[in-house]
Amino acid sequence: MNAILNDASTEKISAESISERILKDRQHLSAVFYVISNGPPSDRFRCSKALLLLSESNPGFLYSRTQDIIGLLESNNQILKWNAIAILGNMASEDCKSVLAGILQKLYVFLSCGELITANHAIAALGKIGRVFPEKKKNIITRLLKVEGYAFDTDECRNIAVGKVILALEQLIDFSKANEKVAEFARRQVGNRRPSTAKKAQKFLRRFA
Repeated sequence: MNAILNDASTEKISAESISERILKDRQHLSAVFYVISNGPPSDRFRCSKALLLLSESNPGFLYSRTQDIIGLLESNNQILKWNAIAILGNMASEDCKSVLAGILQKLYVFLSCGELITANHAIAALGKIGRVFPEKKKNIITRLLKVEGYAFDTDECRNIAVGKVILALEQLIDFSKANEKVAEFARRQVGNRRPSTAKKAQKFLRRFA
């Protein structure tokens, strides 16, 4: 534990190395969360990134610290908040289903916060979480469809977010079954002023054929 604290504070260790150390010894997690709570910004970000990397490769290592990660959703630091949202999305599984159910409302609030990066992280996380919540999927889809009408800093920001919604819906929709509301949403985006979002909508609609 002291090794990680010392190395992180002197920038001797990368986020990748921290993640590897946790895989070798789970007890290092305590040091990492301590740095995230108490360290200087550069150390906090590096340890937060280590958790993000770990959630991508071995999310099960973080299940015991789910509440600590949820706590980071309230962080005043945007980077820590964004990483926490992404980590929770990566942790979506039956093993922590009951805990993640409790954060859905927080993620819904992030959808309408008007801040593009926060909204995009929430969109991506909901797409992943929705796959393990069959009973919540319909509501998650309904919430994602509302992003189109939310206020963002610019119309371009909203158009980017809408493109992320289309990608999330691809993970949630059963294309073999009719879903007219989703299809209508996608058809509106074919004319989106952001070319990449319009292309996503076209590709999405072809899957209904």
